[in-house]
Amino acid sequence: MRGRPSDRLDPSDRPVPVAFEIPAVGKAAAAAERELRKRAFVDRDRCCGYFPALAGAPGILTNLPACREFASRLPQISCSEGVYRFNFLRLSLVRHGADPAYHLDSDAETAITGDVATLRERRILRLLLNLSTRTQRHLHYLDLDPWSVDLDRRGSYLCAAKPAALHRHARVMAIPSRRGSIVHGVAFASNSVLHSGVDDLHGHFVAAYGIKQALP
Repeated sequence: MRGRPSDRLDPSDRPVPVAFEIPAVGKAAAAAERELRKRAFVDRDRCCGYFPALAGAPGILTNLPACREFASRLPQISCSEGVYRFNFLRLSLVRHGADPAYHLDSDAETAITGDVATLRERRILRLLLNLSTRTQRHLHYLDLDPWSVDLDRRGSYLCAAKPAALHRHARVMAIPSRRGSIVHGVAFASNSVLHSGVDDLHGHFVAAYGIKQALP
């Protein structure tokens, strides 16, 4: 896909840091982390996730009671754009690549199961929370209109075709680790911002919430 000459991101789409005090998060997050960590130790990629929207799909784990309990305790979070609903938990024990892979989400529930052909007909708002008490999470993104650059379709993602050529537009936002009931995160329009999460050496533990809005 080929777009127009590049423009900066619309201010309403730009990632913004957020922080919440969530009294119920400590025990629920710790239990979910232990459950995912146990499964990740025996996974080939040292990664495990809880994706309710993918229940029944091949290879998707559903017997994760601690993760289900987390989702039932925190089914939604109110932020400036509205009420974000729980989408998924994901944990990795290792770093999966040091370089960002800039992409656009195709849906809120999983980020990868939407129709990329109709991506511009909706707005996907993402709230990404860092649940780890050990490590920061970094959101890398490009401060440019994604439709102004060449994009490649890779499965249910649209990705920057030539990310190396867009280096001058690259920005990084650090998401601090959780401190007790204080949880940090970032909110942004994930189908309008070319973005990529990048781990430190110890991986990540994140929760994703989202809103999907149809555009007129």
